Amino acid sequence: MSEAAAVPTPSRSLWGQTEGEARRRPLRPGDVLRVIARARRTAALYGAGHPVVASTMREAHGILAGLVAAGHSLRVAIHEDTFYVERTVLLEESLQLYALLLDLREREVGVLEFHAGVEVEELQHLVEVLNLPPAELRREGGASHALARRGVRHITVGPAPAAPEELRLRVDPRDAYRAGLRVADELTFQASRGLPLEMRKARMVVNALLDIIMEDRAGLLGISALRAYDEDTAHHSLNVAVLALLMAERLNVDRARLIAIGLAGLLHDIGKVRVPREILLKAAALTPEEQVVMRRHPVYGAHLLRNLPGLARVAFIAAFEHHANYDLSGYPRIGTRRFPHLVTRIVQIADFFDAATSARRPYHRPLAPAEATRFILDKAGTIFDPVLARIFVHALGLYPVGSLVELDTGELGVVLRPGERELTRPVLRVVQNRFRDPIAPYTVDLEEDPERHIVRAVDPEAAGIDLTAHLQVQ
Repeated sequence: MSEAAAVPTPSRSLWGQTEGEARRRPLRPGDVLRVIARARRTAALYGAGHPVVASTMREAHGILAGLVAAGHSLRVAIHEDTFYVERTVLLEESLQLYALLLDLREREVGVLEFHAGVEVEELQHLVEVLNLPPAELRREGGASHALARRGVRHITVGPAPAAPEELRLRVDPRDAYRAGLRVADELTFQASRGLPLEMRKARMVVNALLDIIMEDRAGLLGISALRAYDEDTAHHSLNVAVLALLMAERLNVDRARLIAIGLAGLLHDIGKVRVPREILLKAAALTPEEQVVMRRHPVYGAHLLRNLPGLARVAFIAAFEHHANYDLSGYPRIGTRRFPHLVTRIVQIADFFDAATSARRPYHRPLAPAEATRFILDKAGTIFDPVLARIFVHALGLYPVGSLVELDTGELGVVLRPGERELTRPVLRVVQNRFRDPIAPYTVDLEEDPERHIVRAVDPEAAGIDLTAHLQVQ
């Protein structure tokens, strides 16, 4: 990552919304689980008849009314360690409401189904039943019988469905990215307080990211490309994990090692929790003395990660070596071998690309994505591993997602997806004509349109184009 970070702008959210706009986000199925978890806690503390519980139940009823159309239902199920609706994983809820998930499994509840017409009293009975000790619930014949005895008709529960091999759960890239940011923040907090790192959540996020890369890498790259508008260490760490996985997925290594590489990307900068905030957040260039302090963060990171077990131990190595460079010309000095560890070399390329193309350094102009990829190729064999440099550029294309490019027709377009066959022929959303007038955007796949080609990358700020407006609608 860059050696000093800008003070983050507090009023923007991941999608460029203000905090007030973010609070008015559309309802999600997971909101029902959140309010039920809150009602269970409140009922356990104050009793089922407490006014706060009643208020929470009315809130849950309102959420369900917004989610369940007449004649329909909302079905939330559990598969292994995740909640899902239809075939979409509720990753944020699976991470944040893990205690609820464990409690449901202990009570042999693997499915919660809410039908149109559910009443507030039925929700109260559901909370009452779910708060029963497992042994007492079994004496009542299980959760389904307990609800029926209380006259509940619009909520059904049952065991977890059998997981047939054809059940292919998917994770929304936006959900995975939001969950990843939350986990990155939690890891930073834990490290700063000397607490054990919660690696279970980190592994869940990396697993989800890997699934998305295999199914919808362009969607995930589009989200991580929204880097100039909401910058902090969490965004950087998560972007590095995404880019590291994108490279590693092409190396024919098994899933366990891919997860370890993703964790190494997520944790590579953890040592910065030991660097004074006035240096981390300094808006100007660092003094030589401050650079000495900043350059200690790889050693701090290795110390924090020294006890990670098993394959995750490569995160300890990557944290220590990620500024060493392929030819060992960087820091800290490594004299025990010719090159840094393979995982380090993967993380280093991802780290450079995200830091170089971000807006964290107000005293440096960020590189355009196309400039960063060309720099990586130019420095292959010295700063960067030459084989991995080519793999990285093949994965992203010479004009990565989020690049603004000019076509030979004079039109401007935003890169949405890299080309499948040719590095210089991605999928674009054309947004301006040759006179630089905004037009109704349209998509063109340059691999399918041989008559047009890219002539150069363009600075979006100079062109007055807001990339987020086009990347968000992928």
